[in-house]
Amino acid sequence: MTISELVRQRGANLCVFDMGRRIQPLETRLFEDIEQQSFAYPSPYLKHAWLGLLSWHPDKPGDHAIWFLKLPLDEQNLLDVQARDGFVNYIGRRLAASGQDSAEGEAPFSFKPDANRMAYFHALAARQLGADNSRFYVTTRGYLAGDMGWDNWQQLGLQGLAEVVANINQDNNQQLLARAMPYLPEVPLNVLLGFMENIAPDQQLTSALNDRLAAVIEQGATANVLAAFARALSHSENLQQRQLLLAAILRHPAAVQVELLAALSSRCWADLAGDLLRDFLEVLANNQGGENVFNALVADLMTLPGMRQRMLDCFAAGQHSPKLDQAITRMLGMVRGRPS
Repeated sequence: MTISELVRQRGANLCVFDMGRRIQPLETRLFEDIEQQSFAYPSPYLKHAWLGLLSWHPDKPGDHAIWFLKLPLDEQNLLDVQARDGFVNYIGRRLAASGQDSAEGEAPFSFKPDANRMAYFHALAARQLGADNSRFYVTTRGYLAGDMGWDNWQQLGLQGLAEVVANINQDNNQQLLARAMPYLPEVPLNVLLGFMENIAPDQQLTSALNDRLAAVIEQGATANVLAAFARALSHSENLQQRQLLLAAILRHPAAVQVELLAALSSRCWADLAGDLLRDFLEVLANNQGGENVFNALVADLMTLPGMRQRMLDCFAAGQHSPKLDQAITRMLGMVRGRPS
């Protein structure tokens, strides 16, 4: 029995969220195909499918269950059905014993998201369930409108910031964030940037983010700050602008730091092609973590749809620096079982 079948058997609805590289809904039919191993998982992260499952009874308000699962994938990114079956069997036993769909416990292959990801997930779940936003939503919007003073961010709730971003296309929230961007202190700015990796900023918000980033770079940006902006802009509607941003970040002295390279490869991978991919690999070959970091990030990129062929084409194209040639040769040697 699959997860989808188990939920249907209980007469409940199911909404599935990808919790890996970004938090986004997975279409019900797609998830069913993934469970049947007829479709590869579209966005693997560290060789796993990171899932947030929300089930609820439409005729029983407040009766819902949430599970977070980290299910292993095979070399073709197909779901490990034995792991899935372990979860299904556990939940089936718990539900049979309790008679309630809200059965809790430490299910096999479960994981606990950090506070920021949990807040964003709950904002999406509340919207799916038709629930009201938290009391922090109105307060946060008032702060972003400049009504409370920019230094008075301590009274904001994490949930309120998450809800503004999760409801980015409601209540003129894109425009609200764009107007606030030049004035936000570091702490609320970093929290919002973290949430924005899950959305597609429109042109106005993208321009505001780029302008703030330019100001930050002028003041001396750290790798962590650059990584936060890269993640926030990774799904911007303006393809050309975000690719120019990536090129600029790769030219920054902090680009060789591991946290920044990891952010680029895990969140901005869709734009890594052609010259951008070559430039990324050149910087990666000179990263501060050495050969192990190069191998790990390249291996992770190769698990993503379309990326394996892009990487192999780039490897074969030549025109690399001696440092990159050496890194590629050593990695391929290890893959073949003959470390160079």
